[in-house]
Amino acid sequence: MMIKVCGMRDIENINQLQELDIDFMGIIRYSKSKRYVDDLQKEKVAQQTMNKGTVGVYVNETLENILQDFIPLQLDVIQLHGNEDPAFAKALLEIDIKIFKAFQVTEEFNFDSLKEWEALATQYVGKLFFLFDTATPNYGGSGKKFNWSILDSYKGEVPFLLSGGISEKDADAIKELKHKMFLGVDLNSKFETEPGVKDIEMIKTFIEKLRK
Repeated sequence: MMIKVCGMRDIENINQLQELDIDFMGIIRYSKSKRYVDDLQKEKVAQQTMNKGTVGVYVNETLENILQDFIPLQLDVIQLHGNEDPAFAKALLEIDIKIFKAFQVTEEFNFDSLKEWEALATQYVGKLFFLFDTATPNYGGSGKKFNWSILDSYKGEVPFLLSGGISEKDADAIKELKHKMFLGVDLNSKFETEPGVKDIEMIKTFIEKLRK
């Protein structure tokens, strides 16, 4: 099961996290986020050796600004967490950049609205993945879950990550998820001592529960 830990900012914390059995860590470049990595912090992150997959998280950002981050932040994946359209994503896919496209899930969410995205994923196999998060005005980081049973309505063929309020108490429930496109989890606020600083031991314990 893929494990992504998002909202990383503190350098020591980043290096501690890299010693764990995770797949990706997320660096948020959205100025309204409590876990925002500003340009000064970006320079510090850029000086680190990143031995895990690194995901740059953006909300309705320009293509130019995203590309300016790609090499300095040693990014492996771009996470589009706003209202970006498939044409915007295609511009990144065309230059061989992988994407996690986030969708804000509500009780009334209609998975049929993803058809155009699914068609794009078919064009770029193994390059575009979905991330289903809890709908919030601030594009994530709320610490709240959505109703996971809604995922039963997703009949698409694009693998997805589950996000939104996942805590250490959810390991058993996550292992019970049987959706064939379920790829893994995206962890954030429920594993923090403060915004942008993760409790490494808590994450380590969670991973052990999840993977045993």
